[in-house]
Amino acid sequence: MILILTQCFPSRIGGIENLMFNLCYYLGKNNKVIVLADQHDLIKDTIFDNKFKNNFLVRRFGGIKYFRKRNKVRELEKIINLQNVKVIISDSWKSLEIPIKKLQIKRLPLISLVHGNELIIKNENHQKRIINILKNVDKIVANSEYTKNLLLKISKEFSNIEIIYPGVSSFENIEEEELKLSEGQPTLLTLARLEKRKGHKYILHAISKLKDQYPNIRYIIAGDGEEKNNLKSLVNTLNIFENVIFIGSVSDAQKKYILNKTDLMIMPTIDETNKLSIEGFGIAYIEAALFGIPSIASNIGGTKEAVIHNETGIVLDDLNNLENSIRELIVNKDKRKLYGHNAKRRALEELHWEKQVQKYINLISKVIK
Repeated sequence: MILILTQCFPSRIGGIENLMFNLCYYLGKNNKVIVLADQHDLIKDTIFDNKFKNNFLVRRFGGIKYFRKRNKVRELEKIINLQNVKVIISDSWKSLEIPIKKLQIKRLPLISLVHGNELIIKNENHQKRIINILKNVDKIVANSEYTKNLLLKISKEFSNIEIIYPGVSSFENIEEEELKLSEGQPTLLTLARLEKRKGHKYILHAISKLKDQYPNIRYIIAGDGEEKNNLKSLVNTLNIFENVIFIGSVSDAQKKYILNKTDLMIMPTIDETNKLSIEGFGIAYIEAALFGIPSIASNIGGTKEAVIHNETGIVLDDLNNLENSIRELIVNKDKRKLYGHNAKRRALEELHWEKQVQKYINLISKVIK
């Protein structure tokens, strides 16, 4: 049996939540999987858990942080004592911090994922906490070469790091949920939380300059977050409210509909390491790639591993070139089609979850020997 410890899990929407769900789903095809997850929304979580109860079993823990963690550890001990747990996989070092000593006594194989943000050092004590946890796991899975190097900056002693890129799963069995969207061509999309590091404002400024040449250009902003009001205000200031659509957080069914309407995925992330926020990889680029959509990204964090420059899209070293890069892929339809074709091929042949989960299975086989 495989035991998963995670603070990030659907029904909550997010990149890590999506990764942890797919990991559980694909591992659950041939293994018994139990997930100990935080509770975010009782009703939504219950509906989600029941939907996938034949793939994996989820046990939720809510309430005040102290009691939530304590109850999760108690359940963890109970499962270990009653079931044949082969390996424990954690969504990050944080989920192992409290139970690590008990797990060491049990001598169960441990695998911890690292994503990027949680490795940004706040202070010396924070660095010690990360080292004390990760030095006691059997394998560390980094989502990119960039994240691996970030971890090695914390301690060069980590020699047990494996890189497994986040996978992407097909939307074939998901029925589209149509959204009321105004018609427009070309259609640009950013699929991400509305936070400064995602670079939405740079796209809005580019749209304001491109709309004279392309009056029907449409920019869809999918996601929610603290920058929503600021971005809406900027849209009004730039007088591009007819070209920009805010649709909030989207389900997979809505995401499928939007991606089928999209010509170009854009997420020019910026460096906010000083604000404890970075892009370790960029799952949204790969989701777009699955639909044959090329991307424009910035050369920050692990994004250049998600988007291959001049092959599956454009990776910018300078955001001053964003407007021209958008224009280039609007005008040159053959290049846009080629990049989209390359992106889809890579998503299907190299990054589909059917392939990525096999890497986890091989890793599990190594640690349980």
